[in-house]
Amino acid sequence: MIWLLGVVFILQSFFYWILKPGINFLTPIVELRGLGLLALFIGAWLISGKGEEQGGS
Repeated sequence: MIWLLGVVFILQSFFYWILKPGINFLTPIVELRGLGLLALFIGAWLISGKGEEQGGS
């Protein structure tokens, strides 16, 4: 029974070690942590647009 717990612990540790880079990369995307920064950039982009088109004649 103890060896079974040891095998489960080793397997969990192995899969955590394998999946940790993906977890670290995807967590901010899934939790929408960059949403405020993205909204700030889009707002600045919209405000920085020209008010009137420049017509040539």
